[in-house]
Amino acid sequence: MTSSSVLPSDEELAALGAVPAFYVVSKRKLVILYLSTFTLYALYWFYKNWDRYKGKHPEASRFGTTVWPVPRAAFSVFFTHALFRKIKEYGRRLPEVAGWHSGWMATITVAWMAVSGFIDLPIGGKAGDIVSIACIFPLLIPLLQAQHMINLGCGDPTGQGNARLTWANRVWILLGGLVWLFILIGLFLTDGA
Repeated sequence: MTSSSVLPSDEELAALGAVPAFYVVSKRKLVILYLSTFTLYALYWFYKNWDRYKGKHPEASRFGTTVWPVPRAAFSVFFTHALFRKIKEYGRRLPEVAGWHSGWMATITVAWMAVSGFIDLPIGGKAGDIVSIACIFPLLIPLLQAQHMINLGCGDPTGQGNARLTWANRVWILLGGLVWLFILIGLFLTDGA
């Protein structure tokens, strides 16, 4: 541990086998799992980040109670600003993280979550379904930016500590591929009756 810091850095914790303060993952793996699971990985991503945060700050909450990762992931639309703010606070010692506009990125994330959930209603039909599916791609931009800030703050800029696809990841990719197949069949091979 360095003499200038009160707490050890994530690099020092990693050397001791400790868990980072947030969920480190490579951007490539995040994209693959997010798209192949039809965004279900985003739920896991939010859960893992809140779980890691809770592990480092078991007392943390504005109201003096503990952080519950499952509800914060399930209702991530309400907790995205808080998570992005905590990511920025954690990595503020680094100029790139300190200069990150976490509030704007959180607002963009929440806006895309809302848009993708309701965009098919005014459009309707197959066109609405296609537009709704297309909305999952822009959501990757703020998530990837947040992941970059997490990776920087946790001392693993490229996320190499969690870059390999595990057998469980491959199972999710296979299951997600089946979901994509059924969606595409439903969109393009049915008459829309």
